[in-house]
Amino acid sequence: MEKKQWAGEEYFSYYPNTYFLMLLEHVIWYLIGKPNIEVLTIVLNILNYLLIDSGIYTLYRVSKKYINLVVAKTAALLSIIFIGVSPWGCLTYSDPLAFSLSIFSISLLLSLRFSTTNRKYMYSVLIGFLMVIDYLIKPSLVILFIAAIIVTLPLLKKLIKSERLSIIIIAMTVMASYGCYLAYRNNNSFVTFDSSKSFSMTHFADMGIKNNGGYSQEDTVRDMQILDSKERQRADIQDWVTEFNRKGLTGYQVFLIRKQILNTSDASFAWGNDGEPFIRPYCKSNFAKLSRKLFIPKYNSALKAINDILWIITLIFMLFSLCAKDWITLLLKYVVLGFALFLLLFEGGRSRYLIQFLPYVFLLSGIGFYKLQKILDERIKLV
Repeated sequence: MEKKQWAGEEYFSYYPNTYFLMLLEHVIWYLIGKPNIEVLTIVLNILNYLLIDSGIYTLYRVSKKYINLVVAKTAALLSIIFIGVSPWGCLTYSDPLAFSLSIFSISLLLSLRFSTTNRKYMYSVLIGFLMVIDYLIKPSLVILFIAAIIVTLPLLKKLIKSERLSIIIIAMTVMASYGCYLAYRNNNSFVTFDSSKSFSMTHFADMGIKNNGGYSQEDTVRDMQILDSKERQRADIQDWVTEFNRKGLTGYQVFLIRKQILNTSDASFAWGNDGEPFIRPYCKSNFAKLSRKLFIPKYNSALKAINDILWIITLIFMLFSLCAKDWITLLLKYVVLGFALFLLLFEGGRSRYLIQFLPYVFLLSGIGFYKLQKILDERIKLV
């Protein structure tokens, strides 16, 4: 909003990936006439829910087309329960946006994989463009595309021959889109970047091995005080090694188990931890008080219990997908495994980070529910 940055002028130098989201919100603010913060928030909320709703609808249509109706209904219903009617739509941040981007990414990937028409070149352009957006919103979203390469390795030689043009189009779109973005970012007029201050992956890995594996203000302040980027990286690596040696191999395994529990155990996806400050209403009406107390777990233990039960059922259904070995299910398994490993190795320790790959969890849960139905039907026939 062309005001002084609340987190300091060097914030975007330390966290350059947050700049793209800020830029999107800045463009929206500019296009709607430079309103005050209250009007901007309302507009962003509406756009956020439009993205979430369109994402859920896309998830239903695509899974119905490429998997089956049972999976489509299950994935859509779980998406509505856990995200569609949750307060996360009131927060225009990378997490709910990543939820929608994950759906659009898997939809385009499946469309390209099973397309037999000239549309696959259009899908190739869109995938290349979306890969850049995914990376700029949350770098971990590219795990989907890494998983797609791994699953496709047995067919890679054949695909390189048959889909050479699509691969070239994707690569060129990625390079052109990201190149244009970097050119603008490094020459914009209102944010100055110092690339030497950017936190590397070792910074987030160092935080990921300490305490509960979550954000550490102490480590952040320490790294900000180290001006040389190479020295900062060495300090992070040394700190990680020291912490690993202190835990030992067995202690580190126990730590990872506890961290995995923290990563997946909260069905509110962290609203119980820090939700209240982020949904403080501008008005003080009774409806605003009621809506806040309805969703924040510390006020409403009944809703939290219902969410927890549904989340447990979701994970149980997902277990029944283990026996499925088709290409789509294998892709989803690798994606979920990749995200789980990412959260274990880097900053995690809270379930908020699950939001970005919930669509893959819901699809696997739907596939597991479908497999369970088939098992029960066969048992009933035998009886």
